[in-house]
Amino acid sequence: MSGKSNLNVVIIGQTGVGKSSLINMLCPNAKAPCSNDTVGCTTEEKDYYCKLGHGKSCQVHDTIGLEEGRWGFLPDRQAQKRLKTYLKKKEVHLLVYCISGIRGRLTKSHGRNYKKFKSAVGDNVPVVVVVTGLENLEGPLEHWWSRSEKELQNVGIPKTAGHACITALPRDTLDSNKRVLYDRSCEDVKTLIRNNLPTGKIQR
Repeated sequence: MSGKSNLNVVIIGQTGVGKSSLINMLCPNAKAPCSNDTVGCTTEEKDYYCKLGHGKSCQVHDTIGLEEGRWGFLPDRQAQKRLKTYLKKKEVHLLVYCISGIRGRLTKSHGRNYKKFKSAVGDNVPVVVVVTGLENLEGPLEHWWSRSEKELQNVGIPKTAGHACITALPRDTLDSNKRVLYDRSCEDVKTLIRNNLPTGKIQR
């Protein structure tokens, strides 16, 4: 069943980090285009209806990727400007910043983008972090955050930020013994969103 919610959750992050895969996980009927390439496949912003459970829903917004080079769909400076314009046009209730959990991928630009877009949405809009690419991590995925606290602080992402550590790879591409990680990841992200959306908004 499709619908429309007045709660807007905008997903941002670098090209190839798995924003569209995350949307397909949260919204099974979305069919957001995905690619394994370093060149982004999301060429326009689009929102999808998402049932979060516990009687709550939202619109999740896919956005074009940041940090693309000149060879990409949109160079980073233009992409940042376009994203800021999009955020100003929407009544944003939650910003979800996706980063890769693959070792060595965290850079200072992650912290700059976190601060820049947190400032763009204002102090009243929560910003949470979703760490992707953890399907091969040994042990509980949540351990990535505690193990990476120093690195997160070094790049400028507060260790106290709300977060979920997940895999967003399509469920049918995972080994059967790892599909439980996908199911748990989906629920963890939905819980993260539910817990950080404002209360008292009308659900439609």
